[in-house]
Amino acid sequence: MAARGVYDNVKQVIQDLIAPDLERIKGQLTGIDAGLRAVNDRIDALKERVEQTNRRIDDTNKRLDEALNIRERLAAVEARLAALG
Repeated sequence: MAARGVYDNVKQVIQDLIAPDLERIKGQLTGIDAGLRAVNDRIDALKERVEQTNRRIDDTNKRLDEALNIRERLAAVEARLAALG
């Protein structure tokens, strides 16, 4: 029975010694979690901007393809006209 009392006392002393460190670590983890959430929000915003930029690039590429197609067709017409004239 006395051994149980010694065990409980040692256990309580150890808990009393590490409890402040555990609370400090818990606070640090909470701060890190908040920081990670903020970074994640910024990453999400950047992802949206990248997606918007990619959509604009795709639109520009389509316009360039259309312009090149028109230019090729005009060159073909000019060649036919030159052959006739």
